[in-house]
Formats: sequence, structure tokens, C-alpha cells
Amino acid sequence: MLDVGVYKGSDAFDPRSKALVYVLGSTMVLLATHRLEFLALAVVQSNLLLVLQLGGRWLALVRTILPTLALFCVVTWLSAGGGAALSATLRLLMVITAGLLFFATTPPEELGDALVASGLSPQVAFLFEGTVRFVPTLGRLVHEVREALVSRGLRFDGLYLLRNGPLLLAPVLISALHFADDLAEALEARGFGSPHRTPLRDYRFQLRDWLLMATTSVLALMCWFIFQ
Repeated sequence: MLDVGVYKGSDAFDPRSKALVYVLGSTMVLLATHRLEFLALAVVQSNLLLVLQLGGRWLALVRTILPTLALFCVVTWLSAGGGAALSATLRLLMVITAGLLFFATTPPEELGDALVASGLSPQVAFLFEGTVRFVPTLGRLVHEVREALVSRGLRFDGLYLLRNGPLLLAPVLISALHFADDLAEALEARGFGSPHRTPLRDYRFQLRDWLLMATTSVLALMCWFIFQ
């Protein structure tokens, strides 16, 4: 599992403003129908990757998901044709890139605390935060179990994955249950859900957050009216 890390300047904007920009940007990618729209969005994403110094992580991510993208492209090609397959694959890649830009610059714990500060239930916020934080942890757990089984002579490369893949399920499930039990005890010991629990930061929208959302909204509307 790829760990995208967190950009050092991630506290420049409120996590909620970045989340809204991420949702708006992903929506623009999904609704784009003109080639120039794709080009404009690709240029914006490329510049952000360069400015935030995330180019290396993006290449690593693409190498990781390349088989999935190829399979998606082939299936779409067979069902809808070459043009639709290319468009759908590029759209999927741009949505994934938008996710990288957001999650690599926004620590999940800050996003969870910001949502709680907005009035969201701590339990719901933790559920969302945990989904983001513990997927890489589960990926590392699967990797460790796989390496342990490989050291015992099992193979998971090529077609061997189809035959030996189910052998991963039981140890991974047991390890995940142990992890969940330890996590629940740690949360209880730290007073999770207590009304006296307070975040480390005071999350308030600043002028730069309003400017970020306003600029993104204006650009989205301009693209909408230009390419319609």
C-alpha cells in the first residue's frame, strides 16, 4: 500500500476549505465533456503537483495502480469503444490525482477535528477519519502476512494468487480483529466521545480559506459557461 505522506505546508488552509475544493474539483472532472476542459484541469493538477512537490509520489501511485487502470481501460474498450475507454481512463486518473493532492496535504486527524468543530458527531467524524487513516495500515498488515507466508514456501505471483490468495484471509482477519480491539481500548483510555475532549487547534475559516473557495468556484463557473 502506498503511503502518500503529508505535505509540510498542509496547515496553510483550513481542512474544510480544502475538502470543499477537492469535492468541487472532482465534480468538475466527472462532469467534463470537452477536450479543452480535460486539458485545463490536467494543467491545473500538474502545476499543483509541481508546486507541492508531489510529482514523485504521483509517479509511484501511478505505477501501483497501472494494472488496475489497464484492466479498466480494456473492459471499457470492449464495452463502449476506444474513445470512451480513453476518456473514462483519463477521468479516473484525474480523480485519483485530485485525491492525492487532497489527502497528501490534509492530515486525517486535522480533517476529523475540523468536522467535529463544525458540529459533526465525534463518532461519525472518527468513522470517516478512520476509513482514511487505517486503509494504509490494513495494506501494510496484508503485506506483512503475505511476506510471512512467502517465507514459508507459498507463492502469490501470477496464477498462484488465485489458488493461494484465500490463505491470506484468515490471518489478516484475525490480525485486523486484534488491531480493532487494541484501538478500542486506546480510544476508551483517552476519553473518546467525552464532551470535555477538545481539539489541539481552533478551526476557523480565515480570509485565505474564503478566497480559495471563491477562486475555485469562479473558475468552475467560467469553465462551465465557456464549454457549454
